[in-house]
Amino acid sequence: MDLSDLDLAESGSWPVAVKALCFVVLAATVLVPGYLFAIADSRRELAVAERREVELRHEFEDRATIAAKLATRRAGLARAASALDEMLRRLPSNTEVPGLVEDITRAAVENDLTLDRIDLADERQVGVYRELPIEIEVVGDYHDLGAFTADIARLSRLVTLHDFDLAPRSGPRDLGLRIEAKTYRYAPDTRLPPPLEPTSRPRRT
Repeated sequence: MDLSDLDLAESGSWPVAVKALCFVVLAATVLVPGYLFAIADSRRELAVAERREVELRHEFEDRATIAAKLATRRAGLARAASALDEMLRRLPSNTEVPGLVEDITRAAVENDLTLDRIDLADERQVGVYRELPIEIEVVGDYHDLGAFTADIARLSRLVTLHDFDLAPRSGPRDLGLRIEAKTYRYAPDTRLPPPLEPTSRPRRT
């Protein structure tokens, strides 16, 4: 059959096969664009949901990693808290500073040294603690001076030694030692610095 012989005015008399073909073409022309238009929004929503799924998977992996290390981190935190507590117990309070001076004086006497000077400097704020410098000058034998500094380092209070200045005077047992000792006390009223924000992991693509 030649399609050019078909007349729209006589479409009712067209063969069934031709009518079916025309129906299919008409339906495709009307329904396909409508269908594509109708599902466009759904396709966009699906793409957004798929990207969100990937993000949630990465977030879940990150949190699972943190959760797996939680016990280790808690144990480390407990050790750090214990070490901090032990250190704070070694820090003198204001009322214990005279006792510290007595301990330094006793160490000098027990090591057969002459204590020329022991002066308390002004207390300084350093971070979350306060630092009290103590200027000490003693005279004696080299080995006795060494034993003196070792005794101070072994005190139950936390004491650090700085700026050693050893100079001869008039004889073998006449060495002068000038040293700065520092003791510390915790300042509980000091505001701690804010914690650092954790660095986020780069997202995998």
